Amino acid sequence: MSTSAGPRSDVISIAQAAGLLGVKPATVYAYISRGQLSSSRLPDDRRSWLSRTEVEEFARRRGARPLAVPLPLDLRLPEAASSAPAGTSVGWIADDRLLFRGLDATGLAVSVPYAEVAELLWTGAIAPGRLHRLDARLRRSIQRTQAAMPESSLPLDRLKATAILLGAADPFRYDLSRPAVLSAARTLAPAFVESLPLLAAAEATDGRDVDGRDTDSGDDLATRLWSRLTPAPPGEAQLALLSAALVLLAEHGLGPSTRAAREAAASAADPYSVVLAGMSVASGLLLGGGSSLAVQAWLEEIDTVAAVSRVLADRLLRGDKVSGFGQPRYRVPDPRAALLLELLAASRGDPERQRIVTAVVAAVRERRGLAPNAEFALGAMCFVHGMPRGAGEAVLVIARCAGWIAHAVEEYEATPGPHAPLSRT
Repeated sequence: MSTSAGPRSDVISIAQAAGLLGVKPATVYAYISRGQLSSSRLPDDRRSWLSRTEVEEFARRRGARPLAVPLPLDLRLPEAASSAPAGTSVGWIADDRLLFRGLDATGLAVSVPYAEVAELLWTGAIAPGRLHRLDARLRRSIQRTQAAMPESSLPLDRLKATAILLGAADPFRYDLSRPAVLSAARTLAPAFVESLPLLAAAEATDGRDVDGRDTDSGDDLATRLWSRLTPAPPGEAQLALLSAALVLLAEHGLGPSTRAAREAAASAADPYSVVLAGMSVASGLLLGGGSSLAVQAWLEEIDTVAAVSRVLADRLLRGDKVSGFGQPRYRVPDPRAALLLELLAASRGDPERQRIVTAVVAAVRERRGLAPNAEFALGAMCFVHGMPRGAGEAVLVIARCAGWIAHAVEEYEATPGPHAPLSRT
């Protein structure tokens, strides 16, 4: 399946339109949301496509100049940069770019939906998403489990309970063959979405939306998840933001949570336990999704742009950490954050909160020389769109279960050589 062109010569992707207009993909979504450009979806394809003729005419009216370096139509980097390092062929960072199986993650985030990126991580090839639709019995079990939990439970608490339930309900969980593991993996994200309370009224309880479309699987995962994060109905720009977040957080190389997941897999733990190990480490307040929880919490201390400097100074005076800045694995600002913050600015959230986020980023950059990381962008998304406390953790875990499973498969199939298990003791 091509990731670089639409099915007809006059149909182009968001990324290609950005190249023609000399802007970034987030700006194209802003044009669409303002009615300046129109987009459409083709049968069985949830991505947004634009008319090349309309975009070229819009570019002429604006006097736009194409990007000096056009967006690459091929997401694959030169072989020297895209060669997998020792230890994993799933994901890694090279030349300050995050790669999934050698493909640029930021390019994937604006052109390929999460379900297809999950297939790329699991199989090495971009293919139509095959996330499972939950059967009625499993759906009821998840709902009963969630109903028994305290109302104060954080989203991550609910996902952990569902991971345990999925393992207990799968009599073949110790079948560690690739087909069995991937079958389990394709249930994880839909089950985790089902675990979160429904905040919008646009879904029925059978996994279909009000128009009768299946919302459990494939490209509709972002649509269904959005209704569990905020009651506000999503437009294209909001779904573009959430879809990009799911893709960009699906994998990040051999970070702490992934090392924990691989250690679990190296001891032949079942895939549900592997994911539990990963999410337990990712929930730490010093890294991963847990940091997004801290970011959301301290951003909520700020009620106006004028209060930004005072709140930051007060936090430093108390010795509190200003979470969400700096990413030691890159020599440049975290490219995931840069893209997500652009998409966030175009997503029409609360305008005052968006201005607060912009002011915070500017203040920290000016005074401390630090750029925001992906965890800040995730916490800022929750803040700007009024999501429940801890929603960022849920987004990260739902996304990252694709990467954790891909690494688990490497461990399960490990032989002496570059993919040998990290430990067998």
